[in-house]
Amino acid sequence: MPGRECEEALDRLFEYIDDELPQDELQRIGAHLKTCPPCEAEHQIKERIKNLTSRAGGQTAPEEMRARILESIRSASA
Repeated sequence: MPGRECEEALDRLFEYIDDELPQDELQRIGAHLKTCPPCEAEHQIKERIKNLTSRAGGQTAPEEMRARILESIRSASA
């Protein structure tokens, strides 16, 4: 069962990838990813998803839609 550090890192991966977190959180999650292969593997998957979807259209989803999608992803990951 993943620990609290894993849970937090996985919950915040898209924010980490998008550089939307405070510097201290970016560093903490980055340090965790370097020492946790399962979390780093998930990071790589989400990084690829972001790269593929960003090539698809260039439009930004409305904030409400983004929140619903992220919640669906979190529910599916739980």
